[in-house]
Formats: sequence, structure tokens, C-alpha cells
Amino acid sequence: MAPSKDVAWYHAQPPPEFFSDAMRDLLENYSRIEAANVRDRAWSIYPYPCIGMFRFCELSMSRLPPYSHVVASLKDDRSSRQLLDLGCCFAQEIRKLVHDGAPSENLYACDINRQFLDLGYELFRDRHTLDSHMIAADMFQDDGPLSELEGKMNFIHASFLLHLFGWEKQVYACKRMIKLLQPVPGAMVFGKQTANSTGQNVYHQATGRMWRHDEKSFKAMWELVGQQTETCWNVSTMFKQWEGMNFGEWTEPGFGYLIFEVRKK
Repeated sequence: MAPSKDVAWYHAQPPPEFFSDAMRDLLENYSRIEAANVRDRAWSIYPYPCIGMFRFCELSMSRLPPYSHVVASLKDDRSSRQLLDLGCCFAQEIRKLVHDGAPSENLYACDINRQFLDLGYELFRDRHTLDSHMIAADMFQDDGPLSELEGKMNFIHASFLLHLFGWEKQVYACKRMIKLLQPVPGAMVFGKQTANSTGQNVYHQATGRMWRHDEKSFKAMWELVGQQTETCWNVSTMFKQWEGMNFGEWTEPGFGYLIFEVRKK
């Protein structure tokens, strides 16, 4: 049975606030295709709120504070730095990086759903021209395809990923990302996710029980992860209320988003 579209987090068309100028430029000048058809096919695979609400049209990575540094580092011919977009959906952020001049071959994208990666090729019409590496893998599987990347990444982008899980799985995911990063100062995990002014357990019918961070709990998690892995991290966060985001059954008082940047000392 196809997932119901009669839910608050399904929008028939991209809301203007999520359909960024950057995404419009990417679709018009990179792929020349409409997003709605691909979105509905993805919705039938798994009805994530970020798909129902066209969140992939936001291109959130390019709006994050370290983006200009990341792009400049990737474009530096002397460095051969590499980036992994973890939980990438259609790998739209990878296409934005390529469009902004990052070497395609140094970019990796991973999602648990191979069908999302294939839909990304359809959305951007670049199956035979994009040299980036698309990996279908479960990050909680230690001996899966991601193990080949351990110790190789300089940057991991992880937007709208950790918030899908409870506390214990988030801790495990952070440890896994540490394994994937190069063990050098400046190695970075960065992204954006839903949050709350008060950290708490929440439940969503599409994803189950999750831990919704505030700034304090997010930093505490990385302190715990650092202790357990004998590593040290500088953690920068910024919480903002999500104005106008009030869909009753899956938001709660204090709902907002957290922008984070975690750098190895």
C-alpha cells in the first residue's frame, strides 16, 4: 500500500521557503527537470517528512557557516580533500558542490536507500557524467560498504540525519563518523537538524522514537563520544526556533533547528 499523502508533512508543491534560489539555479542550469515527479516516487519508497516537505530543495549545506571553507578546501589542487554526504537522499548537495567547482571524483554520497540514489540520477540527469561515488549502505552495519572509507574523509555533511534516531543510535553514529574521518586536526562533521529548546524524547509516526537535541545535549553527546573514542572535538552549535513550523502531531513547544559544526582538535 502506498503511503498516505493525507498528512501534515506532505506538500503538493515545494513551499517557497524551502525551494531556494540555489536549488532553482541547480535544476535550471544543471539538470533542467521538475522536482515534483521524482519526489512523489521517493515518497512511495519511504515517506520521510523531509521528502514530503521538499526539504531536499533547500540545499541546506550551502547555507551552513563552513560551506565556503569546505568548497575552497575541496577545490585546492594541492590537498585532494574528500567529503562524504551521509544520509544524502538524492545526493542533491553533491551536485551543488560540483556546480560550485568541487572536484566530482573527491565527493562521496551515502544513503540506505539505493532507490533514492537512482532517483537522484534521474532528477539531475547525470548518471553518465557525474564522477562522484554513490554508496547504498547502512551506517549501523560495521562491515558494510562504508568500511572502505574509514580514515579517508576530511569532511562529513550530516544534515537531517542524526535526529531520526534515539540517543544510543546517535552516539553510535557519531562514533562511526569518527572512524570515517581522517585522524587529523580540522577534520569536520557539520550539518543541520531538527531540535528543541529543551532536549527530549519525541515520537513521529514515520520514523519512530527519536532524541530531539538542544544545544546542551548535543554538546554533551559529543563529549561522551570523545571520551569513549579517546578523541577531542570543538563543538559549535546554534539553535533557532522554526517560525511557522507547527504541524501538531510531529512538532512540540520549543521546536526548532540546530546548526552544528564539530571539528577535531
